[in-house]
Amino acid sequence: MFNNAEVGRAFHVHLIQSPKMETALQKWDDISTGKPAWLNPEDGVKTVNMAKHIADTRAKLITLDLGIAVSGNSARAEYLQEICDDLLKRLPDRVKDAVRMGGMMLKYNGQTWDFILPGDFGITKMDSNGEIVGAIFAQHIIQGNDHFTRLEYHRFEGDLYIVTNRAFKNRATLNNDAFMLGSEVPLNSVDEWAEMQEEARIQNLEKPLFAYFRVPGVNHIDPSSPLGLSVFANAITELEAIDMAISRKDTEVEDSKHVTFVGQAVIKGAQNQRFKLPRFVKGLGMNVDDTGNAAIREHVPTLQTEARIKDINFDLSLAGVKCGFSEGVFVLDGQTGMITATQVEADDRDTIQTIKDDRDALQAAIEQAVYGADALATLLNLAPAGEYEIAFSFGDITYNYEEDKANWKSYVLQGWVPVWKYLVKFEKMTEEDAKALAQEVAQERLSMASLFPQQE
Repeated sequence: MFNNAEVGRAFHVHLIQSPKMETALQKWDDISTGKPAWLNPEDGVKTVNMAKHIADTRAKLITLDLGIAVSGNSARAEYLQEICDDLLKRLPDRVKDAVRMGGMMLKYNGQTWDFILPGDFGITKMDSNGEIVGAIFAQHIIQGNDHFTRLEYHRFEGDLYIVTNRAFKNRATLNNDAFMLGSEVPLNSVDEWAEMQEEARIQNLEKPLFAYFRVPGVNHIDPSSPLGLSVFANAITELEAIDMAISRKDTEVEDSKHVTFVGQAVIKGAQNQRFKLPRFVKGLGMNVDDTGNAAIREHVPTLQTEARIKDINFDLSLAGVKCGFSEGVFVLDGQTGMITATQVEADDRDTIQTIKDDRDALQAAIEQAVYGADALATLLNLAPAGEYEIAFSFGDITYNYEEDKANWKSYVLQGWVPVWKYLVKFEKMTEEDAKALAQEVAQERLSMASLFPQQE
């Protein structure tokens, strides 16, 4: 985790920190990485990591068919489109981490995108709206036996936006997710940092070079913190109940195997005859009254699977609602035992509104991050200056592939759309091959029509 005290001393600034949020961040990380506090293998309590499943499902809907189009008919617009295409490739997996941890920083570094989770950056200043406008980021590199840390400090000073880079050779390597800054060294002590400027001053910036994507919602843990809450922060009790209930169900199933208890006479007879008894046959024991050592008793446990699944589904549904989804989105299938997310229907208003809010927040963060990338491109002469506009598109979360395919078939049959468009969209053919096949079919039909003209 980010060591606020050491980093603050390095730049003689006070970092805005919240012990409550630091504790919460560690808790969310533990839960979503399969290490919740209630885990108890000795008592048979395991985790199905429903927290990660909820976070992954929400991230998948947020980034569904996300598109970014940069226009402007300029070299700068083309450059920004290239780096946005790179962003789109990496964003879905990064959003999964962001929603489980309440948010993340987005920052273009001149070569690629940096994605920084809470706990890996320090906050130095907020504006009157609670937006982060000053921050310090850390990067760690190991060369041989040496461990180095680079601190990148972003802030506004009057009309200037200043970025300061400082490198340190640490006194010790990473230990328990913490680091200890050692003596300061030149940036060129590390090959990857050799070309970096120690300080850059930029004029006429309205916003920082970085952007913080914050999971929408009120931070009830620390209202003064600019950080967001994990998507499952309000459902911790239900997540524990789900793990407990599923663990008990699984233990019950494991203990439900049929057992036949027999008297000692039967056991001894089998041993004398060197006969191997089936694995479900067990001896009653010498101190048990087994009616002449010949008794046979059947043990057939009663399974409460149906009742347990009903209880599990209640907790799943409640957890889903408390995580922003409509009731019944998550369910434990009684036949397969798999936890699944049901199809989002058009009337699932809670889910749709939640995802819309998430998408609005992500779009705003990307717009600011691209603004920063544009400023950096000017500072580092990465592409000629030019105008650009950015547009976003998101997939319909109520989309059903099979219904769409059937609708398009009817459009083709009614002559509303050409058949080649259907082949490209649903049969994954190239436009050239699809048009060639459609032309071939049309010619074949024309030939058949000439051979068998209709009678008037």
